Amino acid sequence: MIREMMKPRCKGQSVEIELTRWGYRDYYVQCAYHFDKREGRYLLSLWLCRRDIEDRMRISSKKVDAQYLSGTRDTIVENICRVVHYAATVASDDGTRYFDRYVKRYAYELACFERGNELFEQENAAGSGDA
Repeated sequence: MIREMMKPRCKGQSVEIELTRWGYRDYYVQCAYHFDKREGRYLLSLWLCRRDIEDRMRISSKKVDAQYLSGTRDTIVENICRVVHYAATVASDDGTRYFDRYVKRYAYELACFERGNELFEQENAAGSGDA
């Protein structure tokens, strides 16, 4: 079963799966799910997160996807692991995997945040000499 390979950490109605094994160092996916009685299936939301960012600010995670999954209480975590494994390993014709775009965007936004913070700190340091 793929669940043993993925080693998900179950946390109530969510599962965390590390992505480092597939080349996404310091990244993990937080998979929140709940059963939608009207649809008769589970609704899964995937959030890309970084291990090295502790704050729960918007930059600490990015919503990747939401989709319905079939399954039962006994099989839903296995099905989630299959979705995450596919997204982390299967490449399209141009060689990119599903998570590549999100990791790239995440890294870009984090670099922008850090650069903006650096400029803000410089402005504060320059302004503190006037007091």
